[in-house]
Amino acid sequence: MKRFRYSLQKILDLRSFQLKQAEIELGKVNSQIAAEHRQLQLIASQRVKIQSAMDASRDIESFANGQGYIVFLNQKKDACERRLAMLQIEADRKKELVREAMKKEKVLERLKEHRLEGWKEENEKEEEMLVDDVVTSQYGAGANG
Repeated sequence: MKRFRYSLQKILDLRSFQLKQAEIELGKVNSQIAAEHRQLQLIASQRVKIQSAMDASRDIESFANGQGYIVFLNQKKDACERRLAMLQIEADRKKELVREAMKKEKVLERLKEHRLEGWKEENEKEEEMLVDDVVTSQYGAGANG
């Protein structure tokens, strides 16, 4: 029996590779998004900590320093939120690339499955014909003898 060969296997392999690459790129962006979220949490906890210290302090100089630090933290938070917004846009683009790559791969996979089914049916018919030929030749030889 001959083996099944899918003529588009190299293209399917390429599509699978492209899908994996797109998933890796999306993972990198998601990792950066998570890092920005951690940075925002850190800024928030620093702000709470400095605010508590300012509330407990009666020193004007400490209060002024705390206010300056809060302004700095707000600027840092704003920059972080801008980066996060840009990363979210990039992540959406990467998600779309992953979806497209999945579609392209799935189309070729379905075609492969369809062709494999056709190949199996064809092989079963060939085997049936071979068995019929063997049975017919044996019957014919037995009837003549």
